[in-house]
Amino acid sequence: MDGERITLRMEQEDIYAMDVFLDENPEFANRSQLIRIALRNYMRRDAQADEGEGLTIRLGDRYLRALGALKDGGFADSEAGVVERIVERTLVPRETLEDAAKKAFAACDRYPGLMEK
Repeated sequence: MDGERITLRMEQEDIYAMDVFLDENPEFANRSQLIRIALRNYMRRDAQADEGEGLTIRLGDRYLRALGALKDGGFADSEAGVVERIVERTLVPRETLEDAAKKAFAACDRYPGLMEK
């Protein structure tokens, strides 16, 4: 790998925890790869928090697999889309969604150029 080498000092218990994680998650090749990915994700998450938009939640593997299966089944285009649809269906009454759909179709019928973008 072409990259600059850095030195990182860690407590022994942190190294042990990282090694246990690596044993349980073989998709990470080694400590260096795990640290690079973790650092990128941390910086990305921190940047998103600065934007003040969105919500970050942590889900267990079982829920993540379920979201992936729903996405793969065509429920939505992404796992985030699956969550949004579930929240919408849970929080917004069906009558409200049906009324909004009727109004949207009526607007398209009245103003055909509305959908041309």
